[in-house]
Amino acid sequence: MTSYKNNMNDIKDIIKNIRDIKDIPNIKDIKGFLSLFDGIIAILLLFLALFAFNSLIYFESPSYDRTLPDSKLVNDVIGLMATENGDDYSVLYSIVLILENNNNTLDYTTKSYISTIAGDFLNKIIPDKNYILVENNILNGETILSKGYMDDNVNISSSTRNIGEYSFTLSIF
Repeated sequence: MTSYKNNMNDIKDIIKNIRDIKDIPNIKDIKGFLSLFDGIIAILLLFLALFAFNSLIYFESPSYDRTLPDSKLVNDVIGLMATENGDDYSVLYSIVLILENNNNTLDYTTKSYISTIAGDFLNKIIPDKNYILVENNILNGETILSKGYMDDNVNISSSTRNIGEYSFTLSIF
């Protein structure tokens, strides 16, 4: 029992000596600052973990679908129709030549020539799409070539190119 009393007295002396230390001023403030700083770091780490978790939940893998929206597709197709292919004329310029040779009339032979050139081209490039090709300026909105019925569709994408005085509008639906 005496050893227990001695141990208790030693502990009391140690605590008394700790209270009497005057060499370290404001030790209580340093402890408070450190615990406050530790709490702020813990909260920041918690927010960082929540942000990372939310980012993983809403992460979408990139789509590798190679289909273009019709608005971009129609621009690309009419761009190809206006582009010359080596020594050959472009599709739209060939249509202009056919129209000029036939005095800008769309009779059966003119439409068959245009259908041979432009129809084959469009059916190769966009086989699964319906389209309509219209000349807006010289022929006053006359339909030159069409595939499918436009009345049945809501989504219509159009693009226009000019070749000389002729203005062609291609619509895909």
